[in-house]
This record gives sequence, C-alpha cells and structure tokens, in this order.
Amino acid sequence: MSGTLAHAGGAGGRFSPFTRCPECDLVTEPAAADYPTHRDGTVDWGRAVRVRCGACGHWHPVTLADVLPATTTHRCMRCATVTPCPSTAARVVCGGCGLSGLGPATADRTLTGQLLDTEYGQVLQQQARLNAAKQGRPERAAALGLSQPPAQASLVRVLEDAGDPVDAEVLSSAGQRPEASPMEDEGEVVEAELVEDGPDGAGGEVAVHDPRAAVLAALNKKAAETLYDRRPRKTKTGYARDWALWGEFHRWLKEQTGVALQLSDIDVGTFVGFVTWLDEVKLAAPSSLGRRVTGVCSEARRYGYTVPKEARAAATEAIKPLLLDEERQKRGRGKAAAITPDDLRKMNTAPLTRTPGPAASRARKVIVPELARLRDRALHTLRFAVAGRNQEMSMLDDSHIRLVAEGLEVRVPSVKGRPARDVVVSYGENLDTCPVRCWTTWQTAKLDAGAAPDGPAFLGVDQWGNLSPQRLSPDGCGRAITRSAKYAGLTGRRITGHSGRRGLVTTGRRKGKRSEKLRTQGGWAKNSPVFWEYVDEGDKWEDNATAGIGL
Repeated sequence: MSGTLAHAGGAGGRFSPFTRCPECDLVTEPAAADYPTHRDGTVDWGRAVRVRCGACGHWHPVTLADVLPATTTHRCMRCATVTPCPSTAARVVCGGCGLSGLGPATADRTLTGQLLDTEYGQVLQQQARLNAAKQGRPERAAALGLSQPPAQASLVRVLEDAGDPVDAEVLSSAGQRPEASPMEDEGEVVEAELVEDGPDGAGGEVAVHDPRAAVLAALNKKAAETLYDRRPRKTKTGYARDWALWGEFHRWLKEQTGVALQLSDIDVGTFVGFVTWLDEVKLAAPSSLGRRVTGVCSEARRYGYTVPKEARAAATEAIKPLLLDEERQKRGRGKAAAITPDDLRKMNTAPLTRTPGPAASRARKVIVPELARLRDRALHTLRFAVAGRNQEMSMLDDSHIRLVAEGLEVRVPSVKGRPARDVVVSYGENLDTCPVRCWTTWQTAKLDAGAAPDGPAFLGVDQWGNLSPQRLSPDGCGRAITRSAKYAGLTGRRITGHSGRRGLVTTGRRKGKRSEKLRTQGGWAKNSPVFWEYVDEGDKWEDNATAGIGL
C-alpha cells in the first residue's frame, strides 16, 4: 500500500489518500470517501472507490494507481506535528491536531490563488445545495429569517467520515413524500446535518445556515490568508517559532500535571505560566518575552482563537519586573552600541591585511580585495548618514541615490510596511568618512567591474575580488559592519547593523541637531520610545544635573 495511505493502513484508521482531482487539478486529501473494506478493515481496492475532492467537492473514482506517494513532509504550525505528503499537495491535514494547512505546492503563489478561489466557489455551491435540501421546511426557514422557495422534498445523503453513506429523507411540511423532480441529478450529493426537531427529539431535519454568513465567512478567510501572505517573511518565521514554543509549553505542562490543555486555552493562568516557563525553564532573555507573547497572540487570532485582553495584560505585568533584573539581562545579546564618526574612520582606514585571531579556524592571513573595501566604506558611511536598517540598505538601487551640488538625495525604500522616505546627505568634513565621496568612488569602481547601471546599490564581492550581480542581502549588510569593526579593533562593544541608526541620533544631539530632523532622517514614528531613548543618550551630558552648581 502506498506511503500516503499510512493514515488508513488498518481498521479504524483515517482513509486519507492524496489524489489529483480531475475537476480542479489540485492535490488534496479527500473531504469524504465511499469505499469498501476487507474483513480486517483495510481498503478493498479491487472494488469501486470514490472520493470527494477536499478543494472543489467533486466526486470522482480512484484506484490504487491514482494515489500519490509521500515525497516530503508538512510541519503543522499549530502543534508542530510532521505529516508525510506529496510535494504537489495543495492542502495537508495535520495528523496530530487535524488542522488543515497550506501544502508545499502553495509555495507557488499562482497555485495558492487557484486553491483559495476553488474553495470559495465550493462554499457557494454548498450553500446552494443546502437551500435546495431545505425546500420542504418553510416553517424552519421562516424561523431562521431566510427566504423560502415552494415546498418540495429532497433526498439528502449524509456522509460519515469512514463508513458508507447514509440516506436521510426530508419530508414536506405536510409530512408526505412528494414526487421526485425529473431534473434531479441522481448522482448529486448534498452535505447536511441531522438535528433534533423540538424537545421531544422526534424526527430529523436539515440544519440550514444563512448563506450570507457563509459568504462573509469565506471572504474573511480569504482576507486573512491574503494579509498573512503580505507579512514580511521574517515576521512569519518568528511568529511560527513563537507558536511552536506555545505548543512546547503545553507538552511540558502535560508532563508536569498529567492533563493536556488545548492550544486554544488562552487565559490569565496559561499566559502568565507561559512567561514563567520561558523565564525559568528556557532561560529566555527578558527583552524577548514580550515579542514571544505578541507572536502567540497573533498566531492564535489567525487560527480563530480568542485572546482575552486581561490575559495579554497579565502577561505584560509578569514581564515588567523581569526586564529590570540585571542578572536576567545578561542572558540576551544586549543592545547594539552606537558608533561615532571616529569609529567609522577607524573601520574605513583599517589595514587590508587581516591577521586571524588565536581562536580562528584558519591560520593564514586574509587580504581584503580593494573592491570589497570600497563597497564597505560606502555602505558604512551611507548607512550612518541615512540611519539605514539592514533591509533598507540591501534594497537600495542606484536610481534611489542622486548626486546633486550639495551632496546626495536619497530615497530610502519601503520595507516591512514602513513608508519610503526622502533624505539628503551633505558632503563630509573628512575624506575617509564622507558618504558622498565614498559612494561616488564605489559606484565608479563597480561600474568599471561590469555592474549594471541603475542596478542594486551594493553588490556582493567574493574573497578574490569578483563582483556578484546579486544585491548584498540584509544579513550581509549587517555582517559587513560587524566584520569591519572587529578588524578595526573596536572590541568590547556589540556593533551591528543597528549601530549606525543609534549613532546618528546620539552624535547628532551632541552636535546640537534638532530631534525632529534626526527623527525624520531615520524614519522613526513620533512616539517611538526607541528614538527618544537615543535622544536621551545623546543629551545626557548636556546641561546635566551636576554641572555648574558649585560642587
């Protein structure tokens, strides 16, 4: 039996083969199935087997040859269970918690759109079939506030998960079986739910849902998927890791108490317990706790779970004292240190021959290619001048930087949903740290080396001095300044891609620059606590409390 039938290998197992639907051309597990079994409960593939597509709802026959083998795995974002599946699967049902998630094939955005459009159309068809099924109960429709066509009966097939279809008959309001319509399709299958009719429980009827509510639900689902797809990749990855930690916390809690809570059990107790677990068991840095809770809240809402405000507030209160504990603060990497123009000068004039440290894996000396040195000089000085983030520096193109008589006019591109900003950069007072001269020198050198005009502003350079046509990645921009600081002897401080942003504000304030000018240059929000922390750092010696008081 194929590897994708592992869920249905024995009696009582879930019959879930992956097949390609001939109607919508998508690979999914069946939403329902009609199949015979042997005495031991396994599927009898020698007889007719039918499945209903999990995307479009189309019923079609399948054979064992139609079952697609599992060539990859799908990791559930809710419980982290790994489920085998074909690489062409559009949707995969988690073998642990049952969550239906996007399959590996949806890495293709075109196929993702096809899947969502197909599922949306299936919702509309389902509601139309339910309306047809309830035509014999006008009093039920009136109670629900729905428009009701003339009374007639319908024959509804209620499908069970792992058994044969069960026929349920719906009578007219007079309790009689009407004649079948000549236009009725005998192969039509209508999904419906039998519910108790009145307190006496006598008789069954079709549970009818408001079609407007179904359309709104489908639109909301598609909107949620669209908004999630537009999130930055790093944000989605980070929130997924937070949700995996939430699941790990629940498994740890089960080991301690013997009781398994649901991931949807979000209240004051579970959130405060989660914070305590991160602090005492995972030894997480205090500065990361708030982000973890935010990620769990975001993912919980995406899965349709309710996050009470009091639970979120309680978690925040539990984090506050941890942020003030000096011993706990040592767990994290710490904040990026601000750099100054003197630091930039040391980095830009460091020797090209770099001797490895005693702990280095390679003992030979490294000679920095001239092209890489020119790129790093331009990258560091321009980053400082525009207070650029790693991703902003990576996304800069030559067309974003215009040379004018006064210096440079730079359009910093939009990243992570932040608006683009237009800033100006003046000529510097020192040749080694002037962002205008460093930029024009690098631009001329890379064009001479074969770079495309109006291409990426900063390109990769290998250890032999060969220029890459690909733009320098955000991580590459961050590593470049950390590497330059190391070989310039700027040790003892954590210098990262964020050091330039912090350094512009602190240095600018010491030189008397207005806060509003600095805030606009770096694109901070008016109420950004991080920006005003930098301002306070730059102003701490200006008119300080002990200066000039006669001490």
